[in-house]
Amino acid sequence: MKILVNAIPLVGLLTGISRYVRQLYHELEQIPNIDVFYFDGIRVHRRMPDQAVPEEWIRSTASIWKLPDPIVFSLRSVFWLKYEWLLRRVCRAGSYDLYHETGFLPAALRDVPTVYSVYDLSLSKFRHAHPRERVWFHDFFFPRRIAYATHILTISDFIRQEASLALHIPASRISAVHLAPSSDFYPRQADRIQRVRERFEIPESYLLFVGSLEPRKNLALLMQALPRCHARIPLVLAGWEGWGDKDWLRSVSGFAPEKRIILTGYVDDETLACLYSGATAFIYPSLYEGFGLPILEAMACGCPVICSNVASMPEVAGDAAIQMDPSRIDELATAIDLLTGNKDIRRSLIGKGLARAAGFTWKRTADKTLEVFQKVLSGDLS
Repeated sequence: MKILVNAIPLVGLLTGISRYVRQLYHELEQIPNIDVFYFDGIRVHRRMPDQAVPEEWIRSTASIWKLPDPIVFSLRSVFWLKYEWLLRRVCRAGSYDLYHETGFLPAALRDVPTVYSVYDLSLSKFRHAHPRERVWFHDFFFPRRIAYATHILTISDFIRQEASLALHIPASRISAVHLAPSSDFYPRQADRIQRVRERFEIPESYLLFVGSLEPRKNLALLMQALPRCHARIPLVLAGWEGWGDKDWLRSVSGFAPEKRIILTGYVDDETLACLYSGATAFIYPSLYEGFGLPILEAMACGCPVICSNVASMPEVAGDAAIQMDPSRIDELATAIDLLTGNKDIRRSLIGKGLARAAGFTWKRTADKTLEVFQKVLSGDLS
């Protein structure tokens, strides 16, 4: 099987979509008789592209977002139309069996069957949590491109059901395949954790959030919950600054020193694993997720988890986390106090979390994804 992949997510930061594509194809490349080709919008490569240098990527992205929304929308649209034109040329010149669209919408391509990965429907359901130009781009192109998808691949049963209803697509055209934590995430030894804590001046006990600091992550609720906690414990925010205003961050300026907020910015996986491993609890109060991979990453590192009880997160966390209503400040504050004040509950959740995370592997994700690809090519989608 010759698979052509949209490799653009691979050259950004190692987060979300880029992590999914990189881990998936690292496994698929190991399977006999599978040939993977990576199209970066200019040319086709036989090897997986390198990840972006974080500092350079963040700097260039920030400069683009300083432009007015209409200009960014125009640039994005021109880039996409050129991408589609070059993709059609590439497919006519090659003999690919299948194209895997890993971006935000299917390309206008008829030459080969297209499997389109849908990560979530946040651009429709949480429009306010995205930059305006991205919403405009979605509203213009998505209705005009969805018909080009031969089959849709989602990352959770929740999104599979949501996509079928929202997009009016038969269930036979949609498959769900779960993600998994990278093998790089496992409990770290105390000395490695301490070095990372010293680097960021983090005390021995701390709460942790991991992800882009954007509106959908519901960090404003977390900031409101912290002053209500009996526990006097700081919060570490690890991740790219993302988009959207940061009023929620400014609101914590009056916290007492023991309630301080520590921002690490984007960190590499080794640093992230140490942060997970040393945290008293991982907090994930997101309003909406297509999967919620940081939940499993935290569990794999032996960190007890508090997460929202909406969207895909219950499907991912199971009974291995404390689940809370992401609209209830009091529920989150109570959950934090419960975990920080009860060692037995922490110990129980750590054990359950390690077992839960071990049930998700990228080998299984790759095998299940390949089954979907094979069904698409055979026409057997019943």
